Amino acid sequence: MQFLNFTIIKLSLFLILGIITGFSFEIPGTALFIFFGGLFLLFIAGFLRARKQIFDDVFFGIITWSLIFTLGVAAAFLHQPNNQANHYINLEDSEAEIMQIRITESLKPNLYNEPYLAEVEKIFSTENSRTVKGKILLSISKDSINKELVPGMKLLVPYNLKNIAEPLNPYRFNYRNYMQKQRVEKQLQVGNSEIKILNEKEESAVSYASKLRETIIQELSKTKIEKNELAIIQALLLGQRQDISKEIYEEYAAAGAIHILAVSGLHVGIILFILNWLFKPFNYFKNGLIFKTILLIILMWGFTILAGLSPSVVRAVTMFSFIAIGMQMRRKTSVLNSLFISLFILLLVNPYFIFQVGFQLSYLAVFAIVTIQPKLFKLWQPKFKITKYFWGLLSVSIAAQIGVLPLSLFYFHQFPGLFFLSNLVVLPVLGIILGLGILVIILSLLNLLPNFIAETYGKLISLMNQFISWVAGKEEFVFTDIHFNIWQNLSAYLLIFFFILLLYQKSFRNLVFFLCGILIFQSSMLYSKMQNSTSESIVFHKSRKTMIGIQKDKKLILYHNLANEIQEEIRLKDYKTGRNINQIEEKQIQNILALSETSVLIVDSSAVYKLNNFKPDLVLLRNSPKINLERLIRGLNPKIIVADGSNYHSYISRWAETTKKQKTRFHHTGKNGAFRISTEP
Repeated sequence: MQFLNFTIIKLSLFLILGIITGFSFEIPGTALFIFFGGLFLLFIAGFLRARKQIFDDVFFGIITWSLIFTLGVAAAFLHQPNNQANHYINLEDSEAEIMQIRITESLKPNLYNEPYLAEVEKIFSTENSRTVKGKILLSISKDSINKELVPGMKLLVPYNLKNIAEPLNPYRFNYRNYMQKQRVEKQLQVGNSEIKILNEKEESAVSYASKLRETIIQELSKTKIEKNELAIIQALLLGQRQDISKEIYEEYAAAGAIHILAVSGLHVGIILFILNWLFKPFNYFKNGLIFKTILLIILMWGFTILAGLSPSVVRAVTMFSFIAIGMQMRRKTSVLNSLFISLFILLLVNPYFIFQVGFQLSYLAVFAIVTIQPKLFKLWQPKFKITKYFWGLLSVSIAAQIGVLPLSLFYFHQFPGLFFLSNLVVLPVLGIILGLGILVIILSLLNLLPNFIAETYGKLISLMNQFISWVAGKEEFVFTDIHFNIWQNLSAYLLIFFFILLLYQKSFRNLVFFLCGILIFQSSMLYSKMQNSTSESIVFHKSRKTMIGIQKDKKLILYHNLANEIQEEIRLKDYKTGRNINQIEEKQIQNILALSETSVLIVDSSAVYKLNNFKPDLVLLRNSPKINLERLIRGLNPKIIVADGSNYHSYISRWAETTKKQKTRFHHTGKNGAFRISTEP
């Protein structure tokens, strides 16, 4: 496979390995940069030596790859907050009372709060102030908001930062980990009375983009476009998904078209395709390709401003700016090299991009389209143009799906079986919607938008929503709750890589690689099965309820007092997927249980715990029993006391103090998370 020999691709791979190493291990900074400096001097010496060599210099190659690997480690080191002296998490000033922050981004609101991302600028104490940096998650109670906050605003707020909460039940989405990958370390929960809005406001490209976006939304809301259609327009063109209803969002996910609701590489790629077609006449002029490339890049960055300069759009436009240059060279290898050049630069600027799902999906999809689609398209050569056009769309969709499928299963645990049908219809329509949408926005800003164009545009989006709803309704083709772990994900991509190698160079060596890839993938599936064959007992955390599970192989026996159907319980859904469970048996809560090899006494509001000759290993307190816990511990001598989410907080505090005095382990699921007991089968 010739294009894998290009230097930039190798450099990018070594940089990625270095970044992962830098984030995975704690490396002393002084030693790291001394080593990097030494490698750099060796690199210069190796370069001067290699210029005099007739054949390839192995020494220079080893030094180069080592230098790039170390560069990745250093980039990861420098970007980690704990290695930045002026980051707020490294402050030792415990007397700080007030901090000045700047709003950088509005997030999707929930039932209780309006969340924002903000940059900390200054910290004030009674004696002095200090300039600091770092992002925080700012949550403002909905019932206290009297003024909307927009990017660029500066506020004074209390210095009362807390850790972002981690999930209390296994296999739930870890929002704290997700925010840390966005370089957000802490959160602040405040009411409107605790905020002081400063008159000074930072006017930046982001704030101007936010103003423009708000103006566009106001102008479009004056038209006859319906609420649901307007929400889709805001998502497709302005990067604002806050107003999309839960039902529509779930329908797009089930139809395999969720990717179009987030402005990303797909949208920028379609815009690049449209612009490249519109400016095709430039190809016939002298220096026309250069002028065309510059124009393409300028217009794509104009779309970035329109979409609010969000990080995902900036990443996508950066990637496609390099791809635009590669396209004008009219060589597939140029496109692939451009893809990896943008990857290299973006990761150097912000190594945290490597953890972002949108970044991973975008690059893997484009890589698969560039490498797999041409081979797939050649399998059938239709005679008619219309057939060839739709076969081209289908081959692009299949190639992209191959590229992102393992990652989609790993992150989202579902596979839309009718994705090809959705994409065959949505992708051509999306090009029209994006092109017409930009025209509608420009006309609305100029107050020149005719009603019939607005209504036609709204109707077009409505038809797309109806089609998506119809596809999503075919539930038998939507496969959900698919168990797929990190090792299955990595081995699947290794198999795809070896498959691409075999596609481009049919040799015995590549065939052996491909067969080894199949063997490695099968081994990961077997390892996953063995991992989940362990028995586990668990006390889940759920406010005001009790949920106790005993899992063996692919069956879960659930003791609970839930009011709703267990299919609606998200904690069970995540646990079922994570442990690869396919059967749940429901039972009523008993007083005595055997969780794995641990005997359990359950004490509820009846407060009965004196049983003849029964000495439990674990006592579970539920429904706030009125007991003398000190007497219970002396009488039963359990190894641990567990209190679930059905108890009053005042009782929990009192029990925690009692167990501490009695030197008995105490586990509160509301603080320590679900209590798990695992044993080998």
